[in-house]
Amino acid sequence: MLKLKSSSRQMRPVVLQEMLTEITQAASLPELNTIVQSLPQKGGLFHIVYHYMGDLGREEGNLQPGFTTYPEEWITHYLRKGYMEVDPVVHLGKEAMLPFEWRDLSIENTAQKKLFDDAHDFGLGKAALSLPVRGVEGQTALFTITSTDPAAFAGVNRMAYVRDYQTIGVYVHEAFARLAHVAQEAALDLSQPERDCLKLAAEGLLGKDIARSLKLPEPAVRLYLRVARHKLAATCTSRAAEIARQRGLI
Repeated sequence: MLKLKSSSRQMRPVVLQEMLTEITQAASLPELNTIVQSLPQKGGLFHIVYHYMGDLGREEGNLQPGFTTYPEEWITHYLRKGYMEVDPVVHLGKEAMLPFEWRDLSIENTAQKKLFDDAHDFGLGKAALSLPVRGVEGQTALFTITSTDPAAFAGVNRMAYVRDYQTIGVYVHEAFARLAHVAQEAALDLSQPERDCLKLAAEGLLGKDIARSLKLPEPAVRLYLRVARHKLAATCTSRAAEIARQRGLI
């Protein structure tokens, strides 16, 4: 199991990078699912849930909207009871922009109380943190992590978990969108600003220098580089630049 620093629960950079590399190199949805299944053990968590909340399209009618490490018995029970319709996590996840802990949710009716009572009986964890994710084309998803430690996501620990798993959630989300053909093919072509930023990054310029050279705000440069990395299935800018050169894009 991954060793985490007791003071901040910060994941070691090499472990995080290995996770992101595996995710971006996934060549199919089953392979991505296998990677997701391994994340709790690697990150010292109990369960992980990735829930795509957009339209999968008619031709993908049989496609599951995500992945989870929850036991099959709970998934069957959840679906049979129709809990998707009353689940406050799903409802809030469609609108929220910031991470939220389940202990802070408002339970408004007996159906929601029954849902959480059942989840407790199935032993799904004593703490849960959900992180809303937005893709490069606006697709939405919810990435949830759970722990057997009731205080796992409290205090400074929460900031470290949010930082690491928001990143992992984004990469899983964008890999899912790519492999499920949710993203439009045109969206995978580099735009001119993305090419310009990537070309200067390949020449060794830093974000602030790229921004100054292209007369762009620095946050915009970071966004263009992030989108370029996603489109090229690269975990870092240098790798994205290498792929772009090989394809004659820069």
